[in-house]
Amino acid sequence: MQDVEKILAEKRKEQPDIGVTTITLNRLPIFQPTLRAKYQEKAFESPYGRITVKGRLGQNHKSLLETILYLRKLYDLDEENMSLRVLYNEYEVKKYLTTGSMTYSYEGYKQLIEDMKQTYIELGTMPPEPIIKGITPSNNYWRKTKSNLPSIKGKELPYIPYMIIEFGSVICYLTIKELKFTYNPKPIIQLQNGISQAIARYLKTHKNHPSAGYHLKTLIEHLTGSIEGQEWYNIKRLLKKDVEGLKENGITIDFKKNRLFMIENYNVKAS
Repeated sequence: MQDVEKILAEKRKEQPDIGVTTITLNRLPIFQPTLRAKYQEKAFESPYGRITVKGRLGQNHKSLLETILYLRKLYDLDEENMSLRVLYNEYEVKKYLTTGSMTYSYEGYKQLIEDMKQTYIELGTMPPEPIIKGITPSNNYWRKTKSNLPSIKGKELPYIPYMIIEFGSVICYLTIKELKFTYNPKPIIQLQNGISQAIARYLKTHKNHPSAGYHLKTLIEHLTGSIEGQEWYNIKRLLKKDVEGLKENGITIDFKKNRLFMIENYNVKAS
C-alpha cells in the first residue's frame, strides 16, 4: 500500500486553509461556556442575522470540532450546494484530545458526535439543520492498524478507513462567508473549565485588545448572559483554577480589579 499519510499531506498543501473556527462560532455562545452542557433552545443576535440553537453544545463539543478541522487530511467545500465534508483520522483526533493520564474514551467521542447530530442551528432564512449531518467511513483512504501479532508473509495487516464528517449548511455558510481563524486548539483543550475555554476562544477572534484590559464581568456576560451573586463568585473560582493555563494562552486576570488582559494573541492566523 502507498504511503497514505504522505499523499494526503501533499494534497492538503494544495488546498486553501479553512481554519478551525469563525467569528460567530467563537463570539456567540452557540457552544455553552461549560463542559457539562444542557439542552437549550436559545436565540442569539449576529451581524449576519439571528441564530437559534436547539440542542446540547458545550466547550467539549467545540474542542472536538476544532481538533477535527486542525488535524484534517482533506476537505471538500461545495459553495453552490452549501456542503462541507472533511476527511480525518479518528485515532489521531482522540489521541490529540487526551489530556493528562486519562485516555479520551471512544464512548465520550461518540456521544459528542451524537449530540451534534441532534443539535439544530437556524441562521436567518436558512432552514434549520443539524450542526453535523453525519459521519461515514471513506472508501478511498485507509490507515494501517497497530498490531502485536507478527505479520504473515504475503498478507497485509488490517486497515481501518479514515472518516468523513459532513457539516450542516449553517456551518458551511459561516465557513464561506466569515473571517476564519487558525490556531492550535491544544492549549485551550488543556484548560480545566468550560468558562476558561470559552473566554480563550472568544479572545482569539480579536486582533486588537484594550491596553487597559477588559472588564472581566462584562466580558463574561458576552458568553453567559447576566450574572450576579453566587454565580459570579463561582465563575471567578473556576477561573482561578485555570490561572496558569490561561497564561499559556496569553491571558492574565487581575481578580482584585476584575480586569482581564491579553498579553499576546498566540499563534492565531486569520483568513
